Amino acid sequence: MEPTQIHLRFYQSIDRLRRLKRGFADRPMRFPEFLMLTAINEYQKQHPDVQGIYVSALADHLGLAVPAASKQLRSLEQQGWLVRTVDRANRRNTFVSLSEQGQQVLAQEESFYLEISSQVFQQMGEERCLSIIDGISDMLDLLEETSRQRQALE
Repeated sequence: MEPTQIHLRFYQSIDRLRRLKRGFADRPMRFPEFLMLTAINEYQKQHPDVQGIYVSALADHLGLAVPAASKQLRSLEQQGWLVRTVDRANRRNTFVSLSEQGQQVLAQEESFYLEISSQVFQQMGEERCLSIIDGISDMLDLLEETSRQRQALE
């Protein structure tokens, strides 16, 4: 099968996304770290009476394996952006929560990404952006499913 114009445009778009990622290399945190800190922060806002979120619950929420989440959390902890606390009721479990420094750097990054995305949404229109986001989500679902099926056959 020969690649058609749609295949080539698809490959070029993926490459543009990859190159765009490099344009954010000077940010204090990588985007996956931003997503993780955002998830921790949202949990803390919704559950102010709890010490933090369990590592396993965070990994599940983000669709990560616990070892992968733990590795990323270690990096965030080394940077001083989060705190780990052993659950006194079950010492095998660990809570994670944002440190004061983590809250500050997250607020800066949220402001940065909010400004960029708001400019795009304003220029393109929210309805069009939502339609594109839904389309990309559908495409990613299909790509992930196709990848899983191919791996199962190998």
